[in-house]
Amino acid sequence: MKYLFQLIVIASIILLGCTEDETTTPTKSYDLTKLNAIKVATIPAADGVVDAFWADVPTLEVKLGETKDPPNDPSKIDNCVGCHAYNSKIIVKLKAVYNENQITFLAEWEDPTVSFTRNASWSFANGKWEKPFKDESEDRISFYWPMDGAKGNPYDTKGCMAKCHMYWPQESDPHPHLNGDAIVDDAWLESGRADLWHSKAARGGAVISASGSQLTINPTTHEVTAGVFSMIGYVDDTYVDVWSGTNGEDGGRYGDAGTAAASHIRIADKSRPKWMEKNPIDFADAMVITQNEIDGGECVGNATTGVSDADAAIYWPKYAALNANIPERVLAVPTGSRGDITIGAVWNNGKWTVEISRKMNTGNADDIQFTDLLKEYLFNVAEFDNSRHGYEHRCSKNYYMKFIN
Repeated sequence: MKYLFQLIVIASIILLGCTEDETTTPTKSYDLTKLNAIKVATIPAADGVVDAFWADVPTLEVKLGETKDPPNDPSKIDNCVGCHAYNSKIIVKLKAVYNENQITFLAEWEDPTVSFTRNASWSFANGKWEKPFKDESEDRISFYWPMDGAKGNPYDTKGCMAKCHMYWPQESDPHPHLNGDAIVDDAWLESGRADLWHSKAARGGAVISASGSQLTINPTTHEVTAGVFSMIGYVDDTYVDVWSGTNGEDGGRYGDAGTAAASHIRIADKSRPKWMEKNPIDFADAMVITQNEIDGGECVGNATTGVSDADAAIYWPKYAALNANIPERVLAVPTGSRGDITIGAVWNNGKWTVEISRKMNTGNADDIQFTDLLKEYLFNVAEFDNSRHGYEHRCSKNYYMKFIN
């Protein structure tokens, strides 16, 4: 009996050991106030399709502040209460993975429509070239990464994205960084610089491809209100520097070395678009004009004189049948450091799912480099829902990204 009891005890210990080792997975502890970048063996394609492994990556819920319609009362020009409240109903859910060479971010947020008809898009609905979309723009998300000891006011208040769009209606006291009639597009930096990633649905997000399935389209705004819309392309890679007076319109924002993914489609006198497609196959095709389509003979028009009224009369009915318009930009694959960041975005019945990918170290002086895995990297996020002038958007407080090996 004594030996039998000993055998039972030994067997119980062995069984318990097997249970602990083979069926229990240790729970990792993450600081969910930060973006935990998780090391993985294989980086997913940036296509907006969520691979299964993302389910095991911790989520940072990025709180946003509402910045729509800043006050036009000069006495309240610095009223930033809405921005700094961070109580928007829209929350960006953010994840990140990396390996030795690449880092990829997954961002998800609610948006009732897909918007990419900017105010300089074109219509021939009334038998002449017009731009009737003054209140329309595009969906966007951006990431701001301070580097080189970036300092400035109001950025140091621990809230604003330093790259602010402020309303300045005082004609008697014009602001030196004025953008247009009333918008100050100002970097607010006193020293250092920052890397600014700016994804734009109408200006680079669909350079590679665009497609739609079971779409419902608002015929007036040309926004998608139901269905699935997918695009693959590039994020506009720029940087923010101390404003030197050489870039007054953008007040301190500069394009990275190379060429951008989007260029204006209007001719020099701005009276008409340069190009339109002859036979767009669907809404997504019509809403995107690429340099490849122009070079391949799919478009009618001329870089100098634009699309004639005669040609417009022939081909516009095809746009009208698709509830489409002529886009504001021609898209092409960006070059140099301007083309470091790829994006895949899918809007599915009210929700954007976006994957953004870039090398850990691009080797470019105008980019932030993720070379020190022991360092935590400060960043901000902004989300734009059909943002007309750039200041109608939501921005985050400061967050940190840390690398988990």
